[in-house]
Amino acid sequence: MQGQSASKPTEGWQVNNFDLIRLLAALQVAIIHASGALKLTGFLAHSLVGALGRFPGVPIFFVTSGFLISKSYENCHSLREYCRNRCLRIFPALWVCLVVTVGVMLVAGVNAIGMISTRNWLLWWAAQMTFPQYYTPEFQWPPGGLINRSLWTIPVELEFYALVPALYTLFKLHQRRGNIPLVLLLAASVALYLYLQHVLQLPSSAAFFRYLNVTVAPYLWMFLTGVLIQRNWNTLAPMLTERAHRWLLGYLLLCLAAKPLGLSLGGNLSPPIAFFPLAGLVISAATSAPGLADRLLRHQDISYGLYIYHLLVVNLVVRFGVVGTVFSIVYAIGISLLAATASWFLVEKPFLRHKHKALRSPEPPLLASVRT
Repeated sequence: MQGQSASKPTEGWQVNNFDLIRLLAALQVAIIHASGALKLTGFLAHSLVGALGRFPGVPIFFVTSGFLISKSYENCHSLREYCRNRCLRIFPALWVCLVVTVGVMLVAGVNAIGMISTRNWLLWWAAQMTFPQYYTPEFQWPPGGLINRSLWTIPVELEFYALVPALYTLFKLHQRRGNIPLVLLLAASVALYLYLQHVLQLPSSAAFFRYLNVTVAPYLWMFLTGVLIQRNWNTLAPMLTERAHRWLLGYLLLCLAAKPLGLSLGGNLSPPIAFFPLAGLVISAATSAPGLADRLLRHQDISYGLYIYHLLVVNLVVRFGVVGTVFSIVYAIGISLLAATASWFLVEKPFLRHKHKALRSPEPPLLASVRT
């Protein structure tokens, strides 16, 4: 991994707004989930959900992951260093969240151990500790037994992480740009996505295809879009940097034209005609007014914590009957933000200090320079 990438991008984009974009994406997911679970009704709630639905958080996470994780891999000196950095980012906070999840169940008055067999309890615990977080036995709370269904994206992200070294080795991306094989793989992934979308609409769709829907299979093309933008940054930068207002206007016009043209926009499985402009908007926003995120967030990234904790909070709010009013969503999102902040300062940030060759330090620039 010592070789130089054939299309090493300029370093200017490393001062960016990705922390802010990820936070907004996590807020989008949290508000959408909360508004449904808390049974918000009325014109304002409907309008808010409709507007936020045009900016789906999960696809935004996937394209930013493609951009940043591919660059992170290029910066690492070894595969071991890369894997270590990825594990430090995901697992410490996830394991603490697992302990908190059990605590939430106890607070809610749920005897989790007594509701399922010891075998299923141990399988669930092992799944939450490793990668198949979508596995959930029938806890009977909340309704449907899905205690924290947002975590289905964790194994998808982990699959992305595992695929990056494989792609760089297979296509020799450290020696050449590799646009043609990456574009061909992206096209094949889009074809698979379209096929799965068709199959999943059939009443007779097999469990196997439903399982594929929570793997990398329908989403690889979103991740590869980010990889391709990063790999070709020198070429694409003039079209993206400081152009967020133009990309936003174009995307809003597409949203306005979607219904008359019979197009379906938004959702985790956002169609290519909507996703590619959205991806351009996301990367452009990240590199327009690039100091904005640092000024607002002071180098604190609470997006991951918000994502993994918000449904636990929402389920508790529902459990105690605080539903149907605007205050219920204010409570849920507010408490979720507090949990995310605690996760960042008490768990994530201390572990991220141990990353090697990180794209961005978890400390503000001045403190980071003092540490080194």
